[in-house]
Amino acid sequence: MAGDPTKANLWTDADVYVSFDLSAPMPADANTPFGPQWDLVGLLDGDEGFPENREEDTDDKFAWGGILVKTSRNHFKLTKSFTALEDNATVRRLVWPGSTETKIKVPVPEKVLVAFETREGDKVRRLVTSLYAECSLDGDHGENETDLESATIVATIYPNAQKELFDRQATPLLESIEVTPATLSVAATEIGAVVATATYSDETTADVTANCSWSSSDPTKATVTAGFITGIAAGSATVTASYLGETDTVAVTVTA
Repeated sequence: MAGDPTKANLWTDADVYVSFDLSAPMPADANTPFGPQWDLVGLLDGDEGFPENREEDTDDKFAWGGILVKTSRNHFKLTKSFTALEDNATVRRLVWPGSTETKIKVPVPEKVLVAFETREGDKVRRLVTSLYAECSLDGDHGENETDLESATIVATIYPNAQKELFDRQATPLLESIEVTPATLSVAATEIGAVVATATYSDETTADVTANCSWSSSDPTKATVTAGFITGIAAGSATVTASYLGETDTVAVTVTA
């Protein structure tokens, strides 16, 4: 089966952050922590995950003979849910907006910023509301003897003027590596150097020479350590650099 398993996701951890300050700044990138204006919801039900529901009104237009000509679409609505397992101030404010520690009031959802973060090892993906969301309780919420107390919260996502729902942040994924120069000529006992450059999904690059695994197809002709190639005897060899599943080669010629 063809494909790239590194691009398949199995999220092993997740968090939801909420800000009741609509002017709270978003982190600069996926590796930057959320600032003090953001509150952590706490423990989440991983089996429930982050279900997403899309609603849209469609109206099909037909010509004579029953041929579909156009479909109009409007009233798009997106909701995204999460199930909180903690009874903390942030969860209580989402479940009972407008209430206090001593008084429970009829809930009136307030506008909030919501960020959904999923993680797998060093891989991070975030969806942060571009404008705001309104959160409300979905279904029953109560206490019993056998189950963890939980609250399933539905966030209705409102788009901004550009119809943007979320700002997406993600850890850049490695796309390829390139070793330069692609060919190298060294004399026996001399040392030449090559550089391995990684290219990521966000089009950034990085020197990963020191992080690569290096090998030579014929160590009797040339050896390699951290990008430094030493000529051993006249002949040729192929030097390979490997980094996180990506490889590239350099053709080495050793002269007498």
